Amino acid sequence: MTYLFIPVLICLLVLIWLVLEYGILIPGRKGLPILMYHKVSTGKEDGITISKEKLQRQFEYILHKGYQTLSFKDLNETVKIGRPLPKKPLILTFDDAYVDFLVNAVPLLRKFGFKATVFIPVGYMGKTNSWDHGSDSILSANEINKLTNIDDIEFGIHSFLHRSYADMDPDGIEKDLELCIQTLGYHNIPFVRVLAYPYGSYPRKDIYLKARMKDIFRKSHLQFALRIGNKINPWPLKDPYEVKRIDIKGLDNFYTFKTKLKKGRRKFFS
Repeated sequence: MTYLFIPVLICLLVLIWLVLEYGILIPGRKGLPILMYHKVSTGKEDGITISKEKLQRQFEYILHKGYQTLSFKDLNETVKIGRPLPKKPLILTFDDAYVDFLVNAVPLLRKFGFKATVFIPVGYMGKTNSWDHGSDSILSANEINKLTNIDDIEFGIHSFLHRSYADMDPDGIEKDLELCIQTLGYHNIPFVRVLAYPYGSYPRKDIYLKARMKDIFRKSHLQFALRIGNKINPWPLKDPYEVKRIDIKGLDNFYTFKTKLKKGRRKFFS
């Protein structure tokens, strides 16, 4: 009996670890998954940089599994009309509008026929990501305008100077949004009225400030605002200004990606 007990115990411990670490045996969640990417490289990988090769494999899997990519323009029309989502909806987002999106991601999006939304830190167009002391190039206004002629790519707002909305008062938030909208208008850049919170941060615990922020969003005709949260959004959306995204990291292995796509979080209790 002892010889039988030990392997059974080992198998049980392995199973428990797989449930806790990868959520196996936990059913996938229904709703709207929104994936969040940043940089796309030709080899380098880190927390916010995915290789072009890895992104292609992920896109192949998305296509194979029958997901239908949506734009936020599609989503807004869906909400307004009250029509159901596709059977397997998915939104692809890319933060910070790096030049490598144009070089490495756009060819893949065209190859697979996917839609995507890029969020611009408006004040850094044509500059570099100096908000985190980096030297990666950000798309210029001219480059963005050319990409807006591709039907399947749309642009949204990622604040003006990549500052956290959790650190701003209502006047600061309102001025930031106005500056983004005015600058994009000055450059004749078509954009969707969707905000991706820088760092995923907003005044979550301050009820008054959060309410004022959402009033400003409504006044500015903002349709959606995106946090992180790493969950699949239940449908219909509970709050258009607290829509969750799933952070796809460059160092995620393929099994982790598949788990995130299906369930939102990799770890069951994370």
